[in-house]
Parts: sequence; C-alpha cells; structure tokens
Amino acid sequence: MKIDVTKEIKKAQDTLDDCNEAISVLDNAIACGFLDDDHNFAIQERWLPRYRKQKEQAREFIENARTNG
Repeated sequence: MKIDVTKEIKKAQDTLDDCNEAISVLDNAIACGFLDDDHNFAIQERWLPRYRKQKEQAREFIENARTNG
C-alpha cells in the first residue's frame, strides 16, 4: 500500500494551521487578562506547549516529506 504524500502533507498543513490559530487564541486570552489565575496557568503550562509541540511535529513532517518525498 502506497502512501499519498500529497494528502499527508495537506493533512499536516491543516494541523499546522489549526495549531497556529489555537496558539494565537490562547496567547490573546492570556494577554487580555480576563482569565482566572488557575486557567491562565493551565494554558501556559499545558495547552500552549501541547500545541507548540504538535505544530513543530507537523512542520517537521512537511519539511521531511517535501525533501524526501
């Protein structure tokens, strides 16, 4: 079974775009200062690192797929 690299790159790009949007929304929520401290902490310690890691994994996948096909 052959993997369709173009489809996989598209899926990774969608994930990358979603992560960028999530990071932006969460950063803005923190910057606005309207969150409770425990929610702010949870975003900074749990959610932002998760989306940043997922973003980096998608970026690396796209780069490798384009380089190595």
